[in-house]
Amino acid sequence: QKQKFLIGLLMLTMLLMYGSVPSVTEAISLKSVKDTISSSDVLKANVTHTIIASTTQAIGADGYIEVVFPAAFADISSTNVTCPGSGAYGGTGNTITCAYTGGLVPGLYTILLSGTTNPATVGSQLITINTRQTGGALIEHSTFRVAIVNSVAVTATVEASLTFTVSGLATTTAVNGVTTTGSSTYNTLAFGVLSPNVKKTLGQRLNVTTNANYGYTVTVAQDHNLLSSNGADIDSFKDGSAASTTPLAWASPAALLGNAHTYGHFGFTSGDTVLSDGNPFTGSLYKGFWGTTPVEVMYHNGPADGLTSGVGSSTVAYSIEISALQEAGDYSNTLTYVCTPTY
Repeated sequence: QKQKFLIGLLMLTMLLMYGSVPSVTEAISLKSVKDTISSSDVLKANVTHTIIASTTQAIGADGYIEVVFPAAFADISSTNVTCPGSGAYGGTGNTITCAYTGGLVPGLYTILLSGTTNPATVGSQLITINTRQTGGALIEHSTFRVAIVNSVAVTATVEASLTFTVSGLATTTAVNGVTTTGSSTYNTLAFGVLSPNVKKTLGQRLNVTTNANYGYTVTVAQDHNLLSSNGADIDSFKDGSAASTTPLAWASPAALLGNAHTYGHFGFTSGDTVLSDGNPFTGSLYKGFWGTTPVEVMYHNGPADGLTSGVGSSTVAYSIEISALQEAGDYSNTLTYVCTPTY
């Protein structure tokens, strides 16, 4: 009797302290739960939560999974929620639910939230996940945390680089279907003595190494037509009517007496088959200089290694041919290459 009295007294004391006798049962914890977020940055918008929960107890008909976010998160119920299986999304404020008319067997389930906004302060946030029977009776319960931190600004600088070289070509080197008839150096194109109706061709190799994001363009320009000390000139291909926009097949000078433009001409071709101006030198075609206007001979639209053909390496060939009417003299001019990268 004394033992019964003590038990009754203990229960009465607990009733006075808590207002009711506590339940002797507790909710079972989920087997596992995790939340992978797409960004943990403070106040980051359009964040995705991928919540994966492993249940061990079945959810009965019209039961549901419930996820409760802390008040530090903006209105979670207004975001996009994808429930696992055939679950029907519901919820208000910072509580979302996935309800199952036919219940749900134990298993591994993923709840996807997209378009959420992270809290405004650094720290870990406690999130609760429950499974409940219809009417709200608790089945399984777990809590987990996500960490909100300041983003880390990463900066780095890559310095711009550009190397452009010109080198000579040996005799019998092919350039866009044209074969050189002599050798050259990086800074001389010495054609020597010209004979009527004999085409001579010399060439140079161009190499570009750059980390320019949008690549580069190489142009070449002359300071004037090939001139002699007595004022005579060897005109631009073809017969003084420069083909600086549309490339043409090589043709011998027309040699029309009284028309000095047709006595001889000088033109060039490029081994680069892709140019930004849309007029590449294909199939052994030539262009001529138009005064001192630069003409594109090499191009690439990204970084170049200085070696790969059509990317960082190409060739240019220069041809000259005279007729018997070309005035005697020593002829010369100067060519200038310009390599322009675009970063």
